[in-house]
Amino acid sequence: MTEQELIEKKVKITDLLFQVDFPPGFAQFFDLESDNLLDEKIEVLEALKEGKQIKDIPKFYDILELYPEKGTHWD
Repeated sequence: MTEQELIEKKVKITDLLFQVDFPPGFAQFFDLESDNLLDEKIEVLEALKEGKQIKDIPKFYDILELYPEKGTHWD
């Protein structure tokens, strides 16, 4: 992926975040600064924008990069 493509995808993600109501409790686990899973983030945010429910978005939990791993304790 070129630098320009990376920038364009991150801008699109930021724009989409302002257009959707991210489900309560999950926003803290969304890493806006990460360069990983950009296509998946766009896909999930577009689905949320369309009004889909979390259970109907297969990659929803995949994009929560800051979510503690199973077996990890957090406050």
